[in-house]
Amino acid sequence: MRIHIHSAYSFHQLGQRGDQEDARWPDCPSANDRQRFFLVCDGVGGNARGEVASHAVCKAFAEALEKTPFDTDFSNEKFAQTLHHAYLALDKRANDDNKGMATTLTFVCFHGAGCTMAHIGDSRIYQIRPSEGIIYRSDDHSLVNSLVHNGVVSPEEGVDHPQQHVITRYMEAVDSEHYRHQATVMRTDNIQAGDYFLLCTDGVLNCVTDDQLLELLNDTTTSTADKMAALAQRCADSTDNNTAWLIAIDRVDGDSASFSSKEDDADAAPDSQPTKRMTYPRKGTTDIDPQPENKKSSWIKRIFS
Repeated sequence: MRIHIHSAYSFHQLGQRGDQEDARWPDCPSANDRQRFFLVCDGVGGNARGEVASHAVCKAFAEALEKTPFDTDFSNEKFAQTLHHAYLALDKRANDDNKGMATTLTFVCFHGAGCTMAHIGDSRIYQIRPSEGIIYRSDDHSLVNSLVHNGVVSPEEGVDHPQQHVITRYMEAVDSEHYRHQATVMRTDNIQAGDYFLLCTDGVLNCVTDDQLLELLNDTTTSTADKMAALAQRCADSTDNNTAWLIAIDRVDGDSASFSSKEDDADAAPDSQPTKRMTYPRKGTTDIDPQPENKKSSWIKRIFS
């Protein structure tokens, strides 16, 4: 299967923050059909430490995937190896000046078997089909989302909850004695001409609801570039840094390679962003462990010995 990108546009805005801790790949305002993968990361830590983490992860993914043949299947194993490489890059950048740095991750990759979408934290991924609505929306890894899913607070109470920005998964530099947070991965071959894929940080989500996003992308009289410009304008004064990639699909050629999709969540509770937006099921998602098997085994041994 060959997924042809019609156009891809991005914005990368400071908002009301003094430092820019978001990062993206590619780091440019637009991309062509040759670009097969996209990232958006939101740094955590303040005082520019988050900037170090988010840029390190984007750069590490770009390095690891530079010579990858995307005309074949991009497997979960390949993603796990790439994620592990990014964690090692974070470890190498860790020092006393940026101790405690971390970042969220969103990753979208188009390949011979369809599309792989992966995330860690509360930056989000959408697949939107204007004729049908939201096909997929990633579940944020956040404290308030867990509270909503466990019935502790209602979705309405979660919107303005004082801990709404506390995330439960993130990428951080750790020593070998610590366990790394997993990524939730969604693989799909349900892709059609006219679909949009959006990766964005929570600075964008502070400014636009799902309904507003659908209204914007459903406008058949507006080009993708103008739609992205309108979204950027709406987010320009966000209280947070705000970064996004919007990818429009032109056409899909050929049959997909077959693969099985099953729900396999390693963490106890699903955690989807508690907002006024709908909650979408996690069907087809898998939690990917970035630990090599030998390190994973030693971690289990330490916990249960």
